[in-house]
Amino acid sequence: MLEIPLSGIKKIEEIARSSSEYVSLSQGSIKVGGIPQAIKDHVQTLMKTDKTDYYESCWGIFSLRDRLAAVLSQRYGKEFATNNILPTHGCIGGLSLLYLSVLAAGDEVIIPEPAYPAYTTLAQVARAKAVPVSIFQLKADGDYDWSFDVEKIKAATTEKTKIIIFSNPWNPLGIVVPLETIKKLLSWCEERGIFLVVDQAYEDYLFTPTFASATPLVLESEWLVTAHTFSKNLAMSGWRIGYLVLPQGLNKILAGMQDALLNCLNNTAQYAALFALSHPEMIDEHYKIIAYNRQRAIDLLQPLAASGKVSFKNPDGGFYIFLKTNEVDALNLCMDLLHKAKVALIPGVTFGQSSLPFLRLNFARELPVLEEGIKRINAYFV
Repeated sequence: MLEIPLSGIKKIEEIARSSSEYVSLSQGSIKVGGIPQAIKDHVQTLMKTDKTDYYESCWGIFSLRDRLAAVLSQRYGKEFATNNILPTHGCIGGLSLLYLSVLAAGDEVIIPEPAYPAYTTLAQVARAKAVPVSIFQLKADGDYDWSFDVEKIKAATTEKTKIIIFSNPWNPLGIVVPLETIKKLLSWCEERGIFLVVDQAYEDYLFTPTFASATPLVLESEWLVTAHTFSKNLAMSGWRIGYLVLPQGLNKILAGMQDALLNCLNNTAQYAALFALSHPEMIDEHYKIIAYNRQRAIDLLQPLAASGKVSFKNPDGGFYIFLKTNEVDALNLCMDLLHKAKVALIPGVTFGQSSLPFLRLNFARELPVLEEGIKRINAYFV
C-alpha cells in the first residue's frame, strides 16, 4: 500500500483554520479580496446556460486552448499552436500528468531545493526516486545566498534521471533564475533525453526586470515543459484550473493520462479562465496589492532583522519572504510561534533539508491581516 504523508503546509494550515484567534501567513493561496467579482458575475451568466453541464474533452475546452495559444503568441512574438496547450487541474494536475506519463518505477527526478514539496511527493506517487540538490550557499562571513549551479545539477544526473524540475520565480525563495541558465541546463537535458520542467506559477508577480520566461523555448525543444496556473494571478486556487505549455508530441500522451485520471476538467473553471484572459486588468489589480504588501512586509520586518533575530533577501518574484532564523532547525520555532503568538508560518524543513533554519512567510494577504501577523512575530521575539 502506498501511503503519502500529508504535506507540512497542510498540517500547519489545518491548525490555523481551527480558530479565528490564528493569523495565517502560511499556505500559498492569495487572499487579497478573492476572485475578481467580474469573473464571478460571468460564471453566474453561465449557470443560465448548459455550457458547463456536460462532459468536455480531456484536452479541455477548445476555445480556452485556442485563446491561450493566441495570448502566448502575442506575448512572445512566436506562433504557439493549440496543441502546445493542455489545460489541467491546476498546476499540480499538470505536473501529475507528466510524472505519471514519463516516470517508471525506479526512475529519478532531480529537485533543486528548497522546493515546493509536491515535486517530491509526486515522485513517490509515480514510484520514482526524488533526488534533492541543495542550492544553499553559506559564505565565509556568515551571510548566505541561493545559487542555481547548473554543474551541481549535472553532477546529480544518472542514467535513471528522467525529469529535472524547479519553479521560476522560485517558491519559497523569491529568486529568479536567468534565462541563459535555463538554456544551458536545457541543452544538457536535450543531449540526455531528460525533461526539464519549469513551474511558472508565480510569473505574474515580478519585482525585477531580469525575469525572462522559459515558455518560448518550448517551441524549440522536445524536452521542455512549462507549468502555469490561474490560482495565483487571479486567486482561483479553489477552482483548480491551470495549463501546461508543452511540445506537441506530448499533448496526446498527457491528455490520455488526464482522461484516465479525471475524465475531464471542471468546465465552469475553464470558462472562467477563458473570460479572465480577456481582462488582464484584473491581474494588474492583484499585482498592485501584492507589490505594496511586499514592501510593507519588508519594512515591518526590518527591526527584527536589525536585531539579528532573522535575516532575509528581498524577493524578486512570487509572494513569499524566506526568513533565516538562528535555529539549526526552525520547526520548533515555527510551532512555538503558532501556539504562543498564534501566527502560522511554514517551517523550512517542508521544502527540504537544506532550508532547516528558515521560515516561509506569505505576504499575499489582506493588509490588516499581514500587519497583525508580523506584529505578532515581532512581539514574540522581544
